[in-house]
Amino acid sequence: MKALLKRLLKNDRGSIALKFALLVPGVALLSVGAIDLNSVHSAQNRLQGIADAAALAGASDLAIATDGAPAIARADAYYRAELAEWADAPRIKPTFELIERGGQRALKVRLEASRPSFFANMLPPGGWKFNSEAIASPMGLVPLCVLITGQTGAQVLNIRGTGRMRAPACMVHSNKDIDVEGGMISAQLVQAVTSARGYISPVPNTGAAVIPDPFSGLKLDYEKGLICTTEEILLKKIKVSAGVHYILPGRHCGGLEASGTARVILYPGEHFFLGGHLDISGGAKLDGTDVVLFFDSGSKFDFKQQAVVNLTGRKTGQYAGIVMGSSRTNKQDFVISADHVQTLLGVIYVPGARLIVEGKSSVAQDSAWTVIVAESMVMKGSPSLFINASYNGSSVPVPDGVGPGANRARLVE
Repeated sequence: MKALLKRLLKNDRGSIALKFALLVPGVALLSVGAIDLNSVHSAQNRLQGIADAAALAGASDLAIATDGAPAIARADAYYRAELAEWADAPRIKPTFELIERGGQRALKVRLEASRPSFFANMLPPGGWKFNSEAIASPMGLVPLCVLITGQTGAQVLNIRGTGRMRAPACMVHSNKDIDVEGGMISAQLVQAVTSARGYISPVPNTGAAVIPDPFSGLKLDYEKGLICTTEEILLKKIKVSAGVHYILPGRHCGGLEASGTARVILYPGEHFFLGGHLDISGGAKLDGTDVVLFFDSGSKFDFKQQAVVNLTGRKTGQYAGIVMGSSRTNKQDFVISADHVQTLLGVIYVPGARLIVEGKSSVAQDSAWTVIVAESMVMKGSPSLFINASYNGSSVPVPDGVGPGANRARLVE
């Protein structure tokens, strides 16, 4: 037996096959373990995303809730909706808790997850266990009335000359800079994501979180029927200099030009300016109640000289609360320089364009409320823009995402 054992130890025939047989299970075990670990890492990332979003969704309600119950309910509802969409979700134990951070109420969301591990829960022993946590608090109670969405360019919100923007009961926010050169901004709250300089009252906050476009989901791609041919653009342009003219809602091919002593009255509804501008100049007047004016990429408005403008936004429908807007591909300058743009009641929404207020104009002072959402904005000369915030004093509803409905939240941790 001793001699036989020595011969077996010295015999190296089949050693490669033996080594291979011993190594394959280990390699396979490591490969399967790596796949399992990658799956857990992916689940951890998804779980953190749900915790962050649920905390933000609930925290926005803390601005108006008295006991915090609606905030917790909203966060829980968001969590459950996301979980229903997760086919291979781990077992999760959610916890929602109201806490205090920096003297302000915040919502803490903790999601503790577990799932089976490879090799009968032995690697690691007892299965995988991981958790995600997020804390969010409301950004404030101040209504949002001016939102500059652009994040590029040297001057996104720029006040020049002696221009004045006053918003005593609401917030002015820029997703980039605020640059006041000789004029002034006064509001209940002023904040910018990057920098703010010049005469701004109160002292502006910088380093603010980006506020996304609240109307990014609004349908602005016009129906196929809302297309003007080249011939219509050339022949259907309305040009008046005297008298009273009533304009039905619908397509306005080639635009509308009013000057002299003309008065243009827009009937209630949706007015689409396609392939032409809306020019109101001289002593002309433009009136419209329960209207929304939309401009395609080839159109814009220009109110100038001694023109008088009084427009009240839509009261119902998908565009309720909007008074003027443009397509997202519209990169033109929308200009207000007329002396008497008295009423612009509603949201002025030009997501891809620049709004210019210039000359000696006095803008929007007779409006119960006005909201501006523009990619960029410039005031130059000596205009005065007054942003009222009497939201309860108007039959025009304020859209979600701006005004008092702009309850926003930010992640604290």
